Amino acid sequence: MTDDERMDRTSRPDPTTLTTDALERAVAGLKELLGQSVTHESNLRIKDIEALQRELLLLDRQRVEGKAADTASLAAALSAAKEAVRENNLSFEKAISKTETATNDQIKSIVTTFQTALDSVNNTISDAKDRINKLEQVQAAQGGQQEGASATVAWILAAVGGIVAVASIIIQLSH
Repeated sequence: MTDDERMDRTSRPDPTTLTTDALERAVAGLKELLGQSVTHESNLRIKDIEALQRELLLLDRQRVEGKAADTASLAAALSAAKEAVRENNLSFEKAISKTETATNDQIKSIVTTFQTALDSVNNTISDAKDRINKLEQVQAAQGGQQEGASATVAWILAAVGGIVAVASIIIQLSH
């Protein structure tokens, strides 16, 4: 067979060219399909990102609103605490004033009581002096009974000294 005869037997158009064209069309179709798939996948990712951004914005808004609510409640609590402290201070001032008044009244009462007791001691001392003077007069008149009178005078002086000591203690306590 000659080359011419072989050429006659070769189909027209050439199958190699047809195969290459078909292959190129298939590759182009695959490229287009892959491009659409990538575009679709990108769109899905963009939607996921947008949804995530919306969720983050909502969370941020909730955080800001929560922070504002926390700040407002903290301010209200601090204001209430400040008011409570002010009320407590007023109450303490009133209680202290009442206590001071009561203490002053008690001190005045104690001073009055001590003054009365001191006056009573002074009267007792005065009476004791009068008795001592009378005893001395009686002793001088009786002359020889001096020892018994001396013992009585010593006893009276001891009693007067005790009364003076008690009066001194009372006076010291009143100041």
